[in-house]
Amino acid sequence: MHETSIFVQAGAFKLYENANKVHARLSSVGPVKISSVLIDGRDLFRVRVGPLNSIGAADKMLISVAGAGFSGAKIVVE
Repeated sequence: MHETSIFVQAGAFKLYENANKVHARLSSVGPVKISSVLIDGRDLFRVRVGPLNSIGAADKMLISVAGAGFSGAKIVVE
């Protein structure tokens, strides 16, 4: 069985600098990670908070992240 991880993704950015600004803004709400991902041949930098240990915790974090100005944030399960 493979363990799943729950994150709140604040956004995905073309520029690392932009991802880093979001990282700084969210560092007070929880553990923030920037990960590089290749989508359609382009590098994007995803900013995610987590991993979170339950959907309930993810819902609360989503409210915090949206409240910090990231209304497009979403819960991601991997």
